[in-house]
Amino acid sequence: MTLLIGLFLIASWTGVTIAQLPPGVQSCPRTTDLPQYDRCVLKQLNAITPYLAQGIPALKLPALDPLFLPSLTVDRNLEALKIKANMSQIRVYGATNFVIDDLKSNPNDLSVSLKVQLPHIHVNGDYDVQGRLLLLPLNGAGSFKGNFTDTEVRVNAQGKEVTDKKGVQRIDIDKLVTKIRVGHGNIKLKAPSQHTVAAEAAATFFNSNPRLVLDIASPIIEDTAATVSRALAARALGALTKEDLLP
Repeated sequence: MTLLIGLFLIASWTGVTIAQLPPGVQSCPRTTDLPQYDRCVLKQLNAITPYLAQGIPALKLPALDPLFLPSLTVDRNLEALKIKANMSQIRVYGATNFVIDDLKSNPNDLSVSLKVQLPHIHVNGDYDVQGRLLLLPLNGAGSFKGNFTDTEVRVNAQGKEVTDKKGVQRIDIDKLVTKIRVGHGNIKLKAPSQHTVAAEAAATFFNSNPRLVLDIASPIIEDTAATVSRALAARALGALTKEDLLP
C-alpha cells in the first residue's frame, strides 16, 4: 500500500526518459491541460504496473509483490489503543492488484491528489507487542497472518524544488497526507505456549469486531503508511534531478 503511494507521487511528477526504465514508459510533457496530463500519467502507471512485482532498479523501487519489510516499529498512546510493537520479517501480498478511482496531478505546482482501491491484501510476519486495546491487554510475541479487503487509499501530496549539497536541483516531498480505510479484515496469531491465551483472545476480539478495531487503529495505519511512503518516494526522487523529472 505504501509503495503504491510513493509510486503515484513519482509517476505524477515524472517526465523521465531514462533508458533503464521499463519499456513502454514514456514522459508526460508539462502542460496547462491538466485532464490531458492526468490521462498521460494514468497511461504510464498502467505501463509500469507489470514490472512492480520485481521492482524497478532505476527508481530504487524494491519488489512490490511481495513487499518485504525487515522491521517495523509502532509506539503510540491513543485513548482507546496504547501499543508498543516491534514487527519483523513482514511480507505484504496483493499490492499490485489495485484499481485507480481518481487521480488529479499538476506538474506546474507539483501537487497530486488520488484515490485507489486495493481489493485484497495478505500480510504475514513476526510480532512482539505490549499494550492495551480498550480493556483488552496486548502482550506477547509470535507470528501473525492477516487478510484485508476493500482498502481505500486517499492521498494529497505537495512537492517542492530543492538544491542538494552538490548544487544539483531536485524535487522533494513537502507535504503528504494519507487517509486509509480498510473495509474488512481477519487475523491469525500463533504464539509460544506462554503467550497462547493472550494471542487467542486478541485474535478473537479482532475477528469479532474488525470494523471497531480498524477504526481505532486508523491513525496508526495512516501515519505508518505516510512515513514509509515518504521514505520510498524520497529514495526514488533522490535518483532523479529536477531536469529528469520536469524536462
